[in-house]
Amino acid sequence: MRVISLPCPHCQSPVRAAKSRTMSSMMKEITYQCQNVECGHTFVATLEVSRTVSLSAMPNPEVRIPISSRAFLAAKNQMTLDLATA
Repeated sequence: MRVISLPCPHCQSPVRAAKSRTMSSMMKEITYQCQNVECGHTFVATLEVSRTVSLSAMPNPEVRIPISSRAFLAAKNQMTLDLATA
């Protein structure tokens, strides 16, 4: 599995995740440290669920995630197909 990361915003060197903190079931804060010793920048970034691209087969009714237009159309088309075969 590939680790999602971004370069240091100042020197573009690789960074490493030093720690993370769960803010909610939809968001995490991640503290990154630049690996360039001459830069030394430490910063916090957020990882957040932003939209659904494929609907869950086990949806949690308490979770509200916007649905991408592509996923919406696919679900709508699936419902139309299901009704047509019934």
